[in-house]
Amino acid sequence: MAEKLLESQEESSEQSELYEILLNLKEYPLDLNSATLEELEIIPGLTPVLRDNILRYRQRRGEFKRVEELLRVDGVNAETYEYLRELVFVKKPARPAPKSIRLNLRSRLSDRVDRPVGFEEGDYLYSPQKIYHRIQYQIAEKISGGFLLEKDSGERRWDDLRLYYVAVDAHPNFSFLVGNYLLQIGQGLTLWGPYGFSKSADAIFPIKKRGREFRGYSTVDENAALHGGVAHVTLKHFAATIFASRAKLDATLTSENEVSGLFATGFHRNENELSKKDALTESLAGAALRLQLPLQLTVGGSFYFSKFDKTINDPDLVRQRFAFRGRKNAVAGFHWDWRIPSANLFGEAAGSKNGGRALLAGALLDFKKIQLAFLFRDYGKDFQNLHGFAFADANGSTQNERGYYSGLHFKIGERTAVSAYYDIFTHPWRTFFEPLPFDGNEFLAQIEQRFSNRLRLTLRYRENQKQETETFEDELMRERREFVEILKRQGRLQLDYDLSRQLRLRSRWEFVSFKTNRFNSAVAETDEQGFLMYQDVRLQPTKALTLTARLTIFDTDSFDSAVFQYEPDLPGLATNRSLFGEGARWYVLINYQFRFMGFSAKYAETFRDDTDVIGSGADEIQGQRDRRFGVQIDLKI
Repeated sequence: MAEKLLESQEESSEQSELYEILLNLKEYPLDLNSATLEELEIIPGLTPVLRDNILRYRQRRGEFKRVEELLRVDGVNAETYEYLRELVFVKKPARPAPKSIRLNLRSRLSDRVDRPVGFEEGDYLYSPQKIYHRIQYQIAEKISGGFLLEKDSGERRWDDLRLYYVAVDAHPNFSFLVGNYLLQIGQGLTLWGPYGFSKSADAIFPIKKRGREFRGYSTVDENAALHGGVAHVTLKHFAATIFASRAKLDATLTSENEVSGLFATGFHRNENELSKKDALTESLAGAALRLQLPLQLTVGGSFYFSKFDKTINDPDLVRQRFAFRGRKNAVAGFHWDWRIPSANLFGEAAGSKNGGRALLAGALLDFKKIQLAFLFRDYGKDFQNLHGFAFADANGSTQNERGYYSGLHFKIGERTAVSAYYDIFTHPWRTFFEPLPFDGNEFLAQIEQRFSNRLRLTLRYRENQKQETETFEDELMRERREFVEILKRQGRLQLDYDLSRQLRLRSRWEFVSFKTNRFNSAVAETDEQGFLMYQDVRLQPTKALTLTARLTIFDTDSFDSAVFQYEPDLPGLATNRSLFGEGARWYVLINYQFRFMGFSAKYAETFRDDTDVIGSGADEIQGQRDRRFGVQIDLKI
């Protein structure tokens, strides 16, 4: 279930909101007998009906005696139970008192066997290893916190990134946090972190955000966290969150008092990148209010004021005409969430200081066998917000997009499920890369057939159609830019078969078709193909040891017809890798869990037989192999 959401994320490792939620739930699972409706709603993929059925079962039976009782809840099948049982627990009367202090320590090192030319030619000045250390702690169930130190490949300092936070539950109705934190309010138009769910094979869950007010920040996006303090107060049906922040951001300096824009990569591998580090300071303050009304209607409002110590002034007045410029900004929003029998209506409206507006409104309908999702979004071309992250075709965008999304999940009996979505979107104004307004649509349909508890078949078809600008040479060898229509189709066939509880196999075949249609020229249309086939093996000979291996064969005409595959990785990482050209990729992942310590290691190799170099620029590798490895130790004390 989790992979349906994870495989749609950007090609990234540490930066996955979904993975952070899952890891946090695995480390601190919810007690089935005390979890609130809001806490259960955070579980990714848990539908409103299943959530309500769990609460009704608890009300009727008094409490859960063991986790296995979930199988008696209406709508929970074997697959759903296998997913949920790692995220929840049942607190037994005889359970020993929790430790007064709990510590989680994580250390990770990763490297590449084949060095990019940037290290040889001086583009990257420092050591190639990527190093990560994180400590999280909890004291007497009242105080929690953590700190993180991280160094990217090519950076000098092993603590190039330093983050920390301390959170205190001072009273059942009052809590506060000091340090680095994220705010998650409403549906992300006003305040949200840097990550969120995008369109995926789960056609229902991703469209609605489940805000957690605030939380300590301990992931590795260097420009995402606020830094300061936040306080949260609840009084019966009312809650208030007040926050302030003073955070340093990477930016490109154009003069002593001006920057041209934010530098979002977080890399500090050479003098040019180091000159951007902490070049801009943002001071921010605001509040969020939430009121629980009768009939399960929740409404709320949020706002913030922001001031920079330098003027942001992007000189590109054509491609970045409506980008934020100046030293001050303010954003305010109103959000709602109304739960009625078999339905959930939600949304948010927001406005920025310059008069820009944004609106998002959605509905989830759950009729047990059939679930429906509808979402409308309209983000003005002049809406300016550096702290929002909303559902969009350009995932996370809160500007210059209008769209209509419809999703369906239909259970045909106990063994067959159909999922589908259709999204129509338009960008009313030009974007950075496209000189004209453009529109598009995306469609996905998937059938999951369970022949038995050990054998499952998945069929998927996905189609994405939109316009963009392409540069090419005409018959006279002149470089031209032309508006083209792009149509990308993907088909997938996947078999999952569990030979035993210890041995699980997965086979996948994926096909991609990429076509372009030029409106104005006689240049031949593009018609490319891509193909991927892999065999995945998961072996768990003992409860403590898990071995995962995969061999992938791929063949695509170019990057345009690339195929993507989600890969299990070291704990805390979620990787969705693009494969293009002609070659093979394989990896081996080992996880060994002692009583209080876990050890993980991964070795991966990509081979390309259609080229003598991999990558480009400073990241170019001479040769046909890209080999990487990582090791990690987790301690729980």
